[in-house]
Amino acid sequence: MTTSVEGVLSPSRSPVHETSLKVLAVIADEATHTLFSRVITSDELMLASDLAEGIALAESAAPDVAFIDVGLGEGAGLAMVHHLKALAPEATVFALATRAALEAGAHAVALGGAGLFLLPLGGDEVLNAVGSVRVRFAERALRIQLEQESARSARAAGWIARVAELADARDRNAAAQQLAELFVEATGAAAAAVYLTVGERSTELARAAVNGPLDRAPAYGTEADILDFARREQLIVVPLSLRKLAVGHLLLQKEPGRSSAFPSVRRPDSSSASGSRRAPLLDGLVKLLATQATTALALLGERERSTGGAAMKDPATSAYSFAYYVDVAGREIDKARRYGRRFTIATIVIEPDAAAAPERPGELAFWRTTPPPPPSTLNPGQVAEHLLRAVRDTDILARVDENEFHLLMPETAGLEAHACHRRMLSRVAGSDKRAGYLPKGLLVGLATFPHDGQSLAQLLRIARRRADATKSSIVHRIPQDRRSIGDIFSLLVRETPAAEGPLSVSAPRALDVSVADAALLATSVIRNALRGGAVFILVAHHDGLSLGAQVRALLGTPREDVVVHALDLRSSPGCDDIEALCVLAEHGAYALVGRNQGGFVRGIHAADPLLADFLAERLGRAVGLRVFG
Repeated sequence: MTTSVEGVLSPSRSPVHETSLKVLAVIADEATHTLFSRVITSDELMLASDLAEGIALAESAAPDVAFIDVGLGEGAGLAMVHHLKALAPEATVFALATRAALEAGAHAVALGGAGLFLLPLGGDEVLNAVGSVRVRFAERALRIQLEQESARSARAAGWIARVAELADARDRNAAAQQLAELFVEATGAAAAAVYLTVGERSTELARAAVNGPLDRAPAYGTEADILDFARREQLIVVPLSLRKLAVGHLLLQKEPGRSSAFPSVRRPDSSSASGSRRAPLLDGLVKLLATQATTALALLGERERSTGGAAMKDPATSAYSFAYYVDVAGREIDKARRYGRRFTIATIVIEPDAAAAPERPGELAFWRTTPPPPPSTLNPGQVAEHLLRAVRDTDILARVDENEFHLLMPETAGLEAHACHRRMLSRVAGSDKRAGYLPKGLLVGLATFPHDGQSLAQLLRIARRRADATKSSIVHRIPQDRRSIGDIFSLLVRETPAAEGPLSVSAPRALDVSVADAALLATSVIRNALRGGAVFILVAHHDGLSLGAQVRALLGTPREDVVVHALDLRSSPGCDDIEALCVLAEHGAYALVGRNQGGFVRGIHAADPLLADFLAERLGRAVGLRVFG
């Protein structure tokens, strides 16, 4: 049974003396009106001078207690007692009568009135009558509250027992999933995410479980990163800590429109000035459950560390666990810093429905004339097996969640990582048994230490951002069949969006410059690429002023860390006036392709590694050269 978060987290109800009532007085006497106005100060008072006005007030706001002069309207006041009980069944009605109308007052009591008062009234009589109703209301509210608390206590006992069972879970991730489900049930939250510390040497957090619509929550980050995400999304933060023991954080997302029981996001180091706002969250059952969960998760962590290998492998695939990955990455960072070495990480995201997803506004549409390939679904387990066959034995592939993997490539610089990326895409695409289409549902982003980041959290952030950027790469819309370079160039130019609109960093831009300016652009690109170390360059070369001639003049004598392919494309059909440059560097990639028409190069260029790879391979194929082994 789901209980709303108000029931678990809200403070006690208002005490008896704070119960406010709606008091209706229907009487023609002005002196009695004045008495009621002077005596009824803490309740809502509704005064009526005749029966019609009294009925209108009762219909607009049902009174809790009413005083009716039964002598009004030559006996109609008596009928109003009966009518008012029909309008407000819970109302307590007192009859007011002069000595001459005592018989009508007695009839009013018989019709359901709670009592009879003789006119003129005294202030004590009014206060005592209202006070007796207030006490009954308070007693009823207290009884309901006690019944609710008793029911909550019974459910709380079950939740506490379930938290105690977390220590018997298969591992910390399984326990975290159970904890997220339990808190959603206990608090009525819309979603929950559990972040746990990873590895003995790291204080950073990994998302161990999620329940509900919180898939956008980061998979990994520092405590500051996670709390900053919670602040932006207006999530509740429940620390999983006990004294000096801290195992992570629980994030709760409130139901839309529910705000009374959810304070602002709480940081662990918040000042005491905000304590009153966060007290409802941390007091009572929620704090107890969080404390017990901390103990259970800590015990599981110790058990995993003592058993060693039990926590190394992801149970569903042949990949390693994320905790093991973080531990190895920490050691690799230490070694790279100490000896001035490099390593690369890759974030690999599987989007099973990406190939079947409809085009969004602003996306390119190469399939206007060519039908798209049939959609395919990438199975995470199968993808993991293909990735393991594509990487080296020294590389560490870890599974972060259902559709995300991270790859650690020790002693690997950017160009080697590009080659690994190429092998991974080839493996997965080849497994699809189709016409060589790139697997659009597989997003891969690379980040290399030290120039892309100095910590694992920084590297993972950059790699994930680059993986997301490949989703909109123009390469996914280029038919991967036997089209010529001329056909591909025509498609690229025709479909490149105008530069006026907002474009992603890797989106292709239109190019229309003189050959001399194109040569200067190539010079700038090559110089920037050489700053990072090793570089792969493929360039179109012919007699006269060309990009190839400019690149050769810039490089001068051959260098061991620079691979250059200068290709003469003029003999290839449709390529007699093609100018092209593809650069893969340690810290990025660049592609340029255009036609030299009357001393002007008209085409496209982009900082897109997929496009640079694709064009380099196709340009090499055009002259019978295999540029990638």
